[in-house]
Amino acid sequence: MAKIIAHRGASKAAPQNTIAAFKMAREMKCDGFECDVHMTKDGHVVICHNYDIDETSNGTGLIRKMTFNELRAFDFGSYFNDEFTGEKIPALEEFYETAKGLSVINMEIKPPIDKNLAIVGKTLEMAEECGVLDNILISSFSDEVLIESKRLYPTVHTGLLYDPNSEIIDKIFDDPFSFAKSLGCDALHPVYFYIDEDYIEEAHKNKLAVNAWTCNTKRVIEALIGSGCDGLITDVPDFARQILLGL
Repeated sequence: MAKIIAHRGASKAAPQNTIAAFKMAREMKCDGFECDVHMTKDGHVVICHNYDIDETSNGTGLIRKMTFNELRAFDFGSYFNDEFTGEKIPALEEFYETAKGLSVINMEIKPPIDKNLAIVGKTLEMAEECGVLDNILISSFSDEVLIESKRLYPTVHTGLLYDPNSEIIDKIFDDPFSFAKSLGCDALHPVYFYIDEDYIEEAHKNKLAVNAWTCNTKRVIEALIGSGCDGLITDVPDFARQILLGL
């Protein structure tokens, strides 16, 4: 049965990538979380989608240019709804604590602007410290991030993210299965419209799981379930769960 993976938490019901959104996703009976990580100026790893905080807080600026304490002073909830005023940018260890017990903890590591791959080690080391390493799935649009993840922790699961705008799409497009295997990946994470039954069959022949994003409509969710997709990365985990269970 496909796993329901909450995309940035329950991001249609709460401000994305906040503890409130992740707790709500757990209440919706998701199987896992998907989130995004960045490293602060002083070396802390935090949960946020963009390289900057402009769209999801009452502040502005690049995360890598600010300290953890500076980032924690901003409000990451009120832009979404006054009900969430006071939500803070989550520290990595806070997120891992919230994710304990889930079967999938999908950490997206974006290509670092400054080419510094230290975030890979920090993300995985903290997972080990928090006791969640076995459930971690590192996903990225960056082949360098995926290679570094396997170099540091050979048994950690990794997934190749891609869509038509990916910088490495020319390497992926003709044969995503071989390219993913060349990186040591365990999964493919394509945008949902690349996937059909033939895609799933070929992936499984190559011992690759398929986790699709972002699956929010009944038509898409039903089609992916019918095709045998392994994971549905969705903004609406409660809705996806209802469809999966035929409710």
